[in-house]
Amino acid sequence: MKISFVKKKWLSGFSPEQRRLHRQIREAVDAWVEQKGYTKRLPNLEEIAKDIGVPADQLSIHIRIHKHKSVLTWRKELRIREARDILLDYPELPISVIGEMIGIEDKTNFKRQFQQVVGLSPRDWREKHL
Repeated sequence: MKISFVKKKWLSGFSPEQRRLHRQIREAVDAWVEQKGYTKRLPNLEEIAKDIGVPADQLSIHIRIHKHKSVLTWRKELRIREARDILLDYPELPISVIGEMIGIEDKTNFKRQFQQVVGLSPRDWREKHL
């Protein structure tokens, strides 16, 4: 991932140790996303940070700086993006199963989160895009 000029300038004020820590956190977060760690049933920031292998406060700062949102909002959006892919790739799968696949066991909660992010229910979104 390219680092923008502004972020490079921002990082230039950091010590070599701080830049190394920033890079380690970025690499750990990128690996976690690539491995779809966001589909695990991790209830809070502390559990997510533990799974990624970074301190919770550092993860929170990193996501706020780079994604401009909280860790839980970021994870929710990753999950819903994954759900949209599954909805299209496997149109025969029930909505409740897709919710479980992305780490949201409760069907109502999955529908609510999907609606918050996408603006449509999972069923309506699937019908619109198939």
